[in-house]
Amino acid sequence: MIDDTNRNADQGQPGRPDVKKAFQNLPIVWLVPIVALIIGGWLLWRDAASKGPEITVTFMTAEGLTAGKTAVRYRDVDVGQVTSINLSDDFEHVVLTMRMNADFDPYLTDKTKFWVVRPRVSAQGISGLQTIVSGAYIEVVPDKTGKKARKFAGSEEPEYVPDGSDGTRFILMADELGSVAVGTPVLLRGVEVGEVLDTNLDMAAERVSIPIYVRKPFDVLVKKDTRFWNSSGISLDLSAEGVSVRAQSVRSVLAGGINFYTPEESLQSETAKSDTLFRLHDNRKQAEILAHGITQKFVLYFDSSVRGLSPGAPVELNGIRVGTVNSVNLEYVIANQSFRVPVEVTLEPERVQMVGGNDADGDEYDRIMGTLVDRGMRARLKTGSFITGQLFVDLGMYPVTPPRYLGDEKGKIPELPTLPQKIDEISNSLTSLLEKVETFPIEEIGIRLLGTVEGMENIVTSPAITEGMNSLKQAAAGVSQLVTNLDTSVLPATQNALEAAQAALGGVRDVTSPNSPIRYNFEETLKELSAAARSLRDLADFLEQNPNALILGKPGRREEE
Repeated sequence: MIDDTNRNADQGQPGRPDVKKAFQNLPIVWLVPIVALIIGGWLLWRDAASKGPEITVTFMTAEGLTAGKTAVRYRDVDVGQVTSINLSDDFEHVVLTMRMNADFDPYLTDKTKFWVVRPRVSAQGISGLQTIVSGAYIEVVPDKTGKKARKFAGSEEPEYVPDGSDGTRFILMADELGSVAVGTPVLLRGVEVGEVLDTNLDMAAERVSIPIYVRKPFDVLVKKDTRFWNSSGISLDLSAEGVSVRAQSVRSVLAGGINFYTPEESLQSETAKSDTLFRLHDNRKQAEILAHGITQKFVLYFDSSVRGLSPGAPVELNGIRVGTVNSVNLEYVIANQSFRVPVEVTLEPERVQMVGGNDADGDEYDRIMGTLVDRGMRARLKTGSFITGQLFVDLGMYPVTPPRYLGDEKGKIPELPTLPQKIDEISNSLTSLLEKVETFPIEEIGIRLLGTVEGMENIVTSPAITEGMNSLKQAAAGVSQLVTNLDTSVLPATQNALEAAQAALGGVRDVTSPNSPIRYNFEETLKELSAAARSLRDLADFLEQNPNALILGKPGRREEE
């Protein structure tokens, strides 16, 4: 080949280059580190690609947490790990650096929640017992709806942040928070069906907002007319009906609780939507008396003390509650220079069943109320309990009592006529009596009475009275002596006379007895006298008819001769 090349060169033609391969002379032993380098690079790339974002979470303390060991979990699945624990710049917090899984990156937003799960004993119960063996860990609840974030503030207490798939969130509004706290159970007939998510003040700091979460399938029982009330602890109610004490379960007494129920007439209504606002009442009684259906507002005016009447007091008709007192105020009437107390009430006419007619509407109820007032319906205050002194408004029919209106008929709310309290009537009667007593000439009567007493004293102390008393004493002595003589002489003689008269009466009884001989002879004598009298009467009749018989004799004897 060399000769050919040289020959071609000599002939003026270029020769072929001498080509050598790159790895032709490379020893095969170098293939091992090259393959290892490629695999290592791939592993490094895979490790870097599998690592998620690094975030920081601030807590008050790092109790039970260890860098490189404490896990970050969601639904008991590890989604990250604590890589370092440091103090904040102001030394008031601890800053935990966490490496999260790459697939968890979309869920790290400003709405994501972090807290430490460790053993806790609170009024809500005992939680985190599993961490006694496994150690504390960080619980995370992701939320994709917020903005992406890498710095978070952890919560010191466990939070229940639902995702909306197993229940519904509602908002309760209350004037005061009371014993309600985060984690307070929501109860239905004593069964826990949810819990309180959070507690916040509204923007004006006038009311408290309490988000709650009701789990399925109980959330469909929350209707638009559902009533919520605070059943925390022991409820002591002093009202016109007396004293009532209510208590729920031991847990609700210790940790509190929120109960709810739906009126029977609203059970078939539409289910409340998420974040619907409800009023949180102080007790079950306030929730039950909440007005529903058709209502009528009236104002009552009283000119006497209403001590013991408070908002929420019942309005009753024949002992049945038909309304509620809304407010009690005090007004000064400049024209009359007097005070009056306007009491606003809400009547619920649907609490009264209508018989013998069709269902009434608002206008019909107004007409019925006007008719009742014309026939004597009046309002007055009565004492519901002598123990508590609470008053209530009683509606009754007083047809003979004229209506009494103390208002000026300029208000937007119609007025119902009122009657004074019975105690006021008694007070007015006593006042009238005292006014009449004040008109009596008591001083003149006293002077005359004093003169009469002095005259009686002069009469009693006069000598004539003394002599009269002595004479009475002597007369009494004579009467006493006379009684003594009667006992010693007259009474024995009288006794003897009575005994003799008794003996004589005994003899007369013997003579007149049916078996007495004297009586028999007397009766026979009477019979003979009767026969003789009959004969004489016959003779007289014969002589009257035959007077010549005295001379000629009887005619029968002459014929016989």
